[in-house]
Amino acid sequence: MPALQHRLYPGEHFTAVSRTNLLRPMADGLVVTSARVMAFGAAQLQAGKVALEIVADQIARVDLQKRFSGRNCLIVGTRDGAEINFGDLPAPDAPMVLAHVQRLAAFGLSPEVGRAVSARADTAGREDSAWRQVRAVGGRISEKTWGAIRDRAMPGEVAWFAVGGESGGGALAAFGDRCLIVKVRAMTSMMAGSLGGGRITTFPYGEITGIEYNAGMLNGVLEILTPSYQGSGNKDYWRGSLKPTNSNSNNPWTLSNTLPMSKPLYQQALPMLNEMRGRIAEVKRPTVVMNAQQATVPVGGGLADEIGKLAALRVQGLLTDDEFEAAKRAAIARVAP
Repeated sequence: MPALQHRLYPGEHFTAVSRTNLLRPMADGLVVTSARVMAFGAAQLQAGKVALEIVADQIARVDLQKRFSGRNCLIVGTRDGAEINFGDLPAPDAPMVLAHVQRLAAFGLSPEVGRAVSARADTAGREDSAWRQVRAVGGRISEKTWGAIRDRAMPGEVAWFAVGGESGGGALAAFGDRCLIVKVRAMTSMMAGSLGGGRITTFPYGEITGIEYNAGMLNGVLEILTPSYQGSGNKDYWRGSLKPTNSNSNNPWTLSNTLPMSKPLYQQALPMLNEMRGRIAEVKRPTVVMNAQQATVPVGGGLADEIGKLAALRVQGLLTDDEFEAAKRAAIARVAP
């Protein structure tokens, strides 16, 4: 209950809770509130999510049915004709849960909760619209991959661009201060040596030492370099192919830092990658904050020498033009009669 509490709308409260046995998507708990029905699993709650949910005003019918997955499956029909299986409920709980969902469908949402649901739906709609406009090139990026990218976005944050790699190779997504390499689809996770799971790696721009593209005659690999991964030239698709997947250090599908990418795709993605290189350089650019009192250099050669040293700092990029002018005026003021 505490883990779900933060998801409730204003005026929404719990009315029933039960265990369930839901395999797709996986969930082992079910809760009915004054506004909706939700199924959840422990891992999803830790991420602040639920497996399934339906709001009261979307419920057209509800009953218990015998299905392949159990005898007391809670089946909810929606107003658009779909059907949602909330899993097999324990026999002692099933009639109680059914009664609460039937009551929820009959009474619908209170005005207060209805306004909150509408407001959240509007926000979600704007976010979906923003994500649909993300620049994306390359192979088709699956819904599961997009879901993994969105799960790692901050509230209100949208990816800057995305690149879908070769079939089974994953995708790269860039945000303002970091990028991700995501390898989660069934084929992709199998190629990555994590069948049924996936590899999702985040690279803060401040930790990236370079972005390399190494290509042979036909295939190429984009590599994100970090202090712990310096790259090793062209990744050979076949060298080490007799080794287990995760022990082949040259397998570009397996490595967390690499994205298989053909030459035409690299050329298509190059403008966006160059923008990302620029952001990485900007993050690494040293910042010097100075005011007129702080902008001093050791005095030893008179005013001209001091101004010369300030000019050298400006040439090195350690002082902006405005900071240089302020420091110069301060130096002149110190020696003025």
